Amino acid sequence: MKNLLIAAAAATIALSLAPAYAASSSEQISLCGAALEDQGIAPADQFKKKFVTIKGAALKTVTFKLTPLAGGEPQVAECQVKGRTVVGAAIKA
Repeated sequence: MKNLLIAAAAATIALSLAPAYAASSSEQISLCGAALEDQGIAPADQFKKKFVTIKGAALKTVTFKLTPLAGGEPQVAECQVKGRTVVGAAIKA
């Protein structure tokens, strides 16, 4: 019982120390999709975006598969997201 209380207290402290600026994965995916469109990398009228992966710790790398609506080869785009800020977005070579 004592160990359970210690573990619960440690978990509470760890959660309270989490950065206030952290964003959820779904929010970071949305931020990346919006950045790809806003920067003209993957306009919605030209590409269908499909989420592929998100990885990383403080700096997340979000990957999308971009399929041209007019046909053609799909491309891969990546964004780097830190907290609620997209720090980079580009087509992966």
